[in-house]
Amino acid sequence: MKNIVIIGSGFSALTAFLKFKKYNPVIITATNKSYRNLKINNRKALNINKIFSNKSESGGDLFFNLKKNTKLHDRLSLGGNSNIWGGFININSLNKDAMKQFKNIGINFHKLIQNQNGYLSNNNDIRQLRDSKNKILDTSNFLKNFISGFVETFEFKNNLIKINYFTDNYKLESLITSKLFLSISFPQLIDLLYRSKLLTKNLMLTLSEFDHKFIINSNNLIKIRSESDLIIKYDLIRAFKHFIGFQKSLDKFSFKLPIYVDQIFSKNKIYLKLTLNLKDKIIYQNTLEKFGHSIHYCNLCIDEKNINHYLGQISSNLFGVSTPFVNQKRPGPISNDIIENVWDRF
Repeated sequence: MKNIVIIGSGFSALTAFLKFKKYNPVIITATNKSYRNLKINNRKALNINKIFSNKSESGGDLFFNLKKNTKLHDRLSLGGNSNIWGGFININSLNKDAMKQFKNIGINFHKLIQNQNGYLSNNNDIRQLRDSKNKILDTSNFLKNFISGFVETFEFKNNLIKINYFTDNYKLESLITSKLFLSISFPQLIDLLYRSKLLTKNLMLTLSEFDHKFIINSNNLIKIRSESDLIIKYDLIRAFKHFIGFQKSLDKFSFKLPIYVDQIFSKNKIYLKLTLNLKDKIIYQNTLEKFGHSIHYCNLCIDEKNINHYLGQISSNLFGVSTPFVNQKRPGPISNDIIENVWDRF
């Protein structure tokens, strides 16, 4: 029996691992090997890959019927979204012990200085998470001891939780834990709850995110349109670097191209409403607004009940730490909200 098991291997999984490391948590994560030949649906609409990222495919039991202006993401890979992200974080009010734990394993909080690293923000508390090689943080480089497997279901045995997973050899194995932490994407979370028979009727699902857009301009300074907006300015090379998923540092090179990209997060919250039809095994979109392009969507509600309360009513030993379980406080990066959620709740 294990004290703590974490399902997932992205940023939230690393955060939970650092928080609970004295209990020797076990990580189970899907990799490219652990699900390729399983009989699960390939959902191309949920794939998100970049030229330099590990290639992954979305797989699950439920199909998503989404509008063209909506994008949900699902990376079944070691490291999850950290394979492709920008690594930004807001250190304002961030837990000092949490920052220390990240620094202890070689993860640094780099300030955005335009003439040094090509980034600028109107918020002086924005940093970029980088490893000791000056690469944007990819959690797959830090989570080395893990079980490679695709979790099929989990079930409750008295006060314990039994986790059933497929190994790389496609054999179904199990382990028992006293506490289970879910650190997986929204699509994988809904799939897992469905397979574990914890969703037994048609349901309404709701997610939210702060509005988000990109603007191309020729101004190396930040033009503030609203005091509440959070802006991260990229020079053209860094913008292209993020577009193709190249996470190595280019700080040693100097680029003087008068073209910039502003990533603007506004305080305006937008919502995605979905309906789960169990008979058809399809999740339908109800709202028409553009959604999901920030990849920071969060605060999942099931039939208007917050997902944390929903799981709490199922078991007092079942928890979630990834973005569906976070209610983002302010526009911008969501990584700081993930850390605060883990460090403050437990």
